Amino acid sequence: MDRLSKPLFVLLWSSGFLAGALGTRDVPGLSLATVRLVLAGGLLVVVAVATGARWPRGRREWRDLVVTGLLIQAVQYGAVSCALALGVSAGLAALVLCLSPVVVAAFGGPLLGERLGPIGWAGSAVAVAGALVAGADHLDGGGGTAGLALLGLGLAGFAAGTLHQKRVGAEMDLRTGSAVQVLVGAVVLLPLALLVDGGLVLPGGAAGIGALAWVTVVNSGVAVLLLFVLLRRGTAAGVSGLLYVVPAVTAVLAVPILGQPLEPQTLTGLAVTLAGVLLVQRASRPAGPPRRAPATPPTRGTAGAARRP
Repeated sequence: MDRLSKPLFVLLWSSGFLAGALGTRDVPGLSLATVRLVLAGGLLVVVAVATGARWPRGRREWRDLVVTGLLIQAVQYGAVSCALALGVSAGLAALVLCLSPVVVAAFGGPLLGERLGPIGWAGSAVAVAGALVAGADHLDGGGGTAGLALLGLGLAGFAAGTLHQKRVGAEMDLRTGSAVQVLVGAVVLLPLALLVDGGLVLPGGAAGIGALAWVTVVNSGVAVLLLFVLLRRGTAAGVSGLLYVVPAVTAVLAVPILGQPLEPQTLTGLAVTLAGVLLVQRASRPAGPPRRAPATPPTRGTAGAARRP
């Protein structure tokens, strides 16, 4: 199952950049992000209630969910959607966000006690180089300085949210926890959308409606749940390291979806990136439980002394 879940996560996460690029052609970025979170949150609440999931209890559980929802849902999705609306290409957005594993690995040591090691850092360098090769032809420079700043904000939000989720989310019910986090993002973005966009703008064409449905169900629902499942099974650096492959996969998916040509260097970059990711995965496997030392049988003198009154 784990072998299938990782490629599936990469595929779903990559598709979000393309769907977001399509959706923001008709809908402002904040409106798209807000509507997707409102709809996804409602869907997750229905699932949680229907399955009898446990809701969070206590101030600490609610606080942790609010923090993760603010970072991953509001900051990341809001910033990236606005960047795409400004004209940033899906390839550039994927390339910048794929740098989050480096940030996670850098802070994972002091915050989580996860040491990537020389092999992991070498794999990260190889993966970043492959991502740059794969995404070079898809960087059109759209969005300007504001677009790049928004992508940087989205990168910070996702990396910080991943670290926080790994640190405190081990006992979270995935159904109710995800519902709360998504709705937190919606609550934060809603007033911003009303102010900046002059109200919530809904898509009118088939492409926009399809893109909204995809990012709502697949990206804000299934992909986020899968991310949390993978974080429970592996290290934060190892899971986020999967994002190194996203720019190349996004470029490949852009061929049928956006009509962009597939360049040979994209396939070369994908191969290099996969090699780096394999090194990162190998170096970031969670350590198993400590081995117990074999019991040492007592010597005759010790045993005899223990039996004396």
